[in-house]
Amino acid sequence: MKKFCIIIFLVSFQAFSQNHQNFVFEFDKKTDEIVFRKNIEKKEISGFKILTNKRKMFFSSNSIGNNSKLEINTSREQLNTILQNDNANQTYHFFVYLKDKNKYYSVDHIVRKISCQ
Repeated sequence: MKKFCIIIFLVSFQAFSQNHQNFVFEFDKKTDEIVFRKNIEKKEISGFKILTNKRKMFFSSNSIGNNSKLEINTSREQLNTILQNDNANQTYHFFVYLKDKNKYYSVDHIVRKISCQ
């Protein structure tokens, strides 16, 4: 009976797990901006304004561990396409790489297309 319960648990866990896609892109000092938190003594990054599709889109951010090593796998053109085709049913994880700090930030954009029927 114990083995049966474990099998049921593992199968149900696998069925409900989501397939996440990670997109890692590099921060471009020429076109992008860093947004810092206000009213605090220590400078902390709250997000990034990333130039996509000829406009700047805000990505809120969280720093991830210093020992994390990700590989840049998304160009700016690919990022533009991903954001244009984005919808609430897709689960993407975005990461920004700051080359001068050698640090990765987990980011998310807030804009979602909403359609009314």
